[in-house]
Amino acid sequence: MMDDLSPDLQRAYAPQTFREMGHALVDQLADYLDGVDTTPANVVPAPEDLLEEFRGFLSGGTPPKTVFRRVIDNCVHVHSPNYLGHQVNPPVPAAALADLVNGILNGSTAIFEMGAPGAVMERLVVEKFSELLGLPESAGGFLTHGGTLANLTALLAARAARWPDGDPWKNGNSNVRPCVLVNEQAHYCIDRAVRIMGWGDEGIISIPCDDAFRIRTDEIVPAIRTAIAAGKTPIALIGSAGTTSTGSFDDLATLAVIAKEFSLWYHIDGAHGAPAGLDPSKENLVTGMKEADSIAMDFHKMLMTPGLTTALFFRQNQEAYRTFHQRADYLLSFETGSEDWYNMGRRTFECTKSMISLRVFILLSTYGERLFRDYVIRVNELGQKLAELIREKPNLELATPPDLNIVCFRHRPAGANTSQEALNHLNSMIRARMLAESQYYIVQTTLHNQVYLRCTLTNPMTGEAELEGMLEKVVRHGNELQEFKMNLPW
Repeated sequence: MMDDLSPDLQRAYAPQTFREMGHALVDQLADYLDGVDTTPANVVPAPEDLLEEFRGFLSGGTPPKTVFRRVIDNCVHVHSPNYLGHQVNPPVPAAALADLVNGILNGSTAIFEMGAPGAVMERLVVEKFSELLGLPESAGGFLTHGGTLANLTALLAARAARWPDGDPWKNGNSNVRPCVLVNEQAHYCIDRAVRIMGWGDEGIISIPCDDAFRIRTDEIVPAIRTAIAAGKTPIALIGSAGTTSTGSFDDLATLAVIAKEFSLWYHIDGAHGAPAGLDPSKENLVTGMKEADSIAMDFHKMLMTPGLTTALFFRQNQEAYRTFHQRADYLLSFETGSEDWYNMGRRTFECTKSMISLRVFILLSTYGERLFRDYVIRVNELGQKLAELIREKPNLELATPPDLNIVCFRHRPAGANTSQEALNHLNSMIRARMLAESQYYIVQTTLHNQVYLRCTLTNPMTGEAELEGMLEKVVRHGNELQEFKMNLPW
């Protein structure tokens, strides 16, 4: 059937070519994983140099193995036990293989006839994790590409369910001045979603946080009443589980009570922390989660899949069908009135959406739910261990005790009368040195105008030795920088 194709097309589509490339790549990746524990956690190539190198590959004839090698060499290595950086987990290799299958089949789950297995797996994944999160039997939902889309979709559902008059999908905001209330430490995508919906500056009411970076629940009711008195219409109350910088959990149970009192949609941004309840020692953090109208949860942060893989759960599954109303007659009928769960395009932003459910389903079908529990427990234990080690060192201090696996701390010279500006500069310089060295990958954040070093423990292969090694580097760099400053001639 390929006789009438050009030689390049024949070679590109030949099964034997794929077999050879695939075997070589799997061997290459397996060798990489086998030796990643001795690989620097992060590589920081010069942007222009890397651009020129990769531009050279476009001349044609570059073996795939060469390109793959250079991609591997120049990436941050999330499977390294020294990776302690952003909220990105090291995917289980089986989940990565799911992407290979998906890449070949290219099935879209917008409509059942284009991606039947994906639609079925997506429903089963949502059902299983609704059960694991303790949600009611009425719960449902779908998968989408990232927490930003999930949170925006949830707020659109909130708008549809709590709009005071008319249909905002058809008529716009009209004379309504909608707003949502959220922790000032919430992820920036909440603010972005509000602005995308056209609600402007007044559409988001940021509630102050306490010293542990949790929303101050005593400030919420006064803020609601002030908004109403000013002619605004509160639509939703948003809880963080946990916040982006520190992973702190809002008091989700109290938020549920307030949302119910004022008939607000209750959404939880649990992109990072929604799976916390899989760890029995953290169940107290998620009390009140089952009362939420919607919950966003990333699998690529705390549940071992490649990104982007995010679930959006609804306490009442039918709410997922109220978000989008426009017609797409060439694909779907929006007038049937039936649940039509297998045509995912009715509920999601994406039309062409790949079978991201396979990433999660293959882990469930191969290893069972215990794998997810073991992972969450392990990384939470690492968070507590790092906090314990920090407390033992006189030159280090925690920003706040960690709820899960995000730990913020800083170097503070013992006994020194150091200004806040100097402390901020010192810790920024420590982070810059760590980045230049490449051995350990940590990041930084700013909390109440104070710079802190930030670690997210996502790699279950990380151990106490790696945590101690990283802290020793931080202390050494901090002491050297402080000594250098003390010896300056002024």
